[in-house]
Amino acid sequence: MWHTCVTITYVCQMLRDEYAAQTRQRIIEAFIALLEESEDGSISTSALAKKAGVSLRTVYRYFPSRDNLLAATADWLNTEVFGLASQDDTDDVVKGFQVAAGKFDSRPDLARILALTRIGRSMRSTFRNELAVRRRKVLWRNTPDISASDRLRAEAVLACLDNVLSWLTLREEFGMDGKDIGATIGWAMELVLNETRRPTQAGKKKP
Repeated sequence: MWHTCVTITYVCQMLRDEYAAQTRQRIIEAFIALLEESEDGSISTSALAKKAGVSLRTVYRYFPSRDNLLAATADWLNTEVFGLASQDDTDDVVKGFQVAAGKFDSRPDLARILALTRIGRSMRSTFRNELAVRRRKVLWRNTPDISASDRLRAEAVLACLDNVLSWLTLREEFGMDGKDIGATIGWAMELVLNETRRPTQAGKKKP
């Protein structure tokens, strides 16, 4: 009897957890859908509740503040929609943007919101910081002789290139698609990396 009660309690808890996860996900997806329909990222909590098919109280239960909602949405976008490049080696630094550019093409309205609005910048900030840390770890792994100033300069330029703003600029001003944008930005990133490494590579050839 005791074992049966424990099993029932466990199953009920699993069902509650599953329902909570589904509700949370429904709110996030509704928020993203509203972002894609919005011109400036301004979304009221009442509109979000209506879109998600839940009450205002439910929205606040899962996301007590707007920051909680933005953080959860950013995390989901970075892992499930646009993806966070692994950046395990230098090639991944270039390939990561090329993959992202294609994904931006698949959700252009959402990518534009992320690039141009305050709410988009807020959601991108954590991802951008994490990406910078990953990039820094792999870029200079095999080139320790590069000066700190040269590293900083290269990292700054790469951060400007490896950005949804680059995708948006080349798309709107030059009519490029994700494939062309990825190839163009990838070419520029490789130039930066090769130029930064040149003094070290030249030094290794000296007797």
